[in-house]
Amino acid sequence: MHKLSARVGDNWLVLTQLHERTWHLQVWGDTLLEGEVTAEDEAEAKNSAVAATVERLGIGPFRRLPIWNVMITRRWDNRDHG
Repeated sequence: MHKLSARVGDNWLVLTQLHERTWHLQVWGDTLLEGEVTAEDEAEAKNSAVAATVERLGIGPFRRLPIWNVMITRRWDNRDHG
């Protein structure tokens, strides 16, 4: 499962790829939101997620794109490496 996160204002965006062109968007902050993004590729999904969040929450002015990070989707501890 491909999962990404980015910070927009006071909110965290979590974007999870469900299928080739379908992504699940969660916005974690004072207002919790969820939605679905359909996009040709990952870059378009990220841009759509940010645009939808900025518009829905009225965040602005928003000048630069956030840095997206890959989220860890598996738990591990020191025993996994020894």
